[in-house]
Amino acid sequence: MSERPLPEEDRTWIAQLRQQWERQQRSRREGEPSLLHQLASVGVLGWVVVVPTLLGIALGRWLDAHWHTGITFTAALLLLGLVLGGWSAWRWMHRP
Repeated sequence: MSERPLPEEDRTWIAQLRQQWERQQRSRREGEPSLLHQLASVGVLGWVVVVPTLLGIALGRWLDAHWHTGITFTAALLLLGLVLGGWSAWRWMHRP
């Protein structure tokens, strides 16, 4: 009797369960993170959002001054920096 392969959604569900189980095992093994570790995580998360935003503003101001375009580049690159920072923060929070 041959076994049929599992459908893709079942394999995805099994992989998610395995990942959750591994997280629970790691949590039991390592225990609750210290307050200092949690504060450091919040600090890193803030910088992950702030740095791309500030770089976007700086580059936008320089481009606007160079091409005399008002605040066009500053606004666009500010938004791009916020989106990039938010995406980076989301990825950092959801890393395995």
